[in-house]
Amino acid sequence: MRSQKLQFTELGETFVGGLPVRSPKRPLGMLRDSNLERAWSAVLRQNPPGQLAAIYTDYSEDAGSFCTQVVGYRCRSTEDVMRGHVLAKVPSGLYARFVSTGEYPDVVHNLWQQVRAAEAEGQIDRAATGAYECYPNAYRIDLYIAVAPESRSSRHGL
Repeated sequence: MRSQKLQFTELGETFVGGLPVRSPKRPLGMLRDSNLERAWSAVLRQNPPGQLAAIYTDYSEDAGSFCTQVVGYRCRSTEDVMRGHVLAKVPSGLYARFVSTGEYPDVVHNLWQQVRAAEAEGQIDRAATGAYECYPNAYRIDLYIAVAPESRSSRHGL
């Protein structure tokens, strides 16, 4: 398992087609969600037209809260959305980029440890407009979390 240093990037408006899952916010280490697993299985059986991806929306910091995760594939236009799927987007803006490589479930655990450490150390202030996750291969996750502009400028002298 390997992680990279925190990076900030401007991400353009990004679309994901797929199936929505309303998931409870879980403590780190509790990764299993049968609804999420069923949605991913359904998407994978349909041979999605784009790179596997997910978008998180309706984020809340409250323990016991829920978020919506659309799991599926990156779309370049509405024409890429498969029948029966929804389209979700994250707006363009400043994002903190986290990368994790390894085998499941360690790759997920490592990724969210990086996010929590960056929050705890005051490196990022979430903008709560969404998060985008893509999977370049079976052993890597790239996560983009929307952050307030001052996350980059005031903390890193940029």
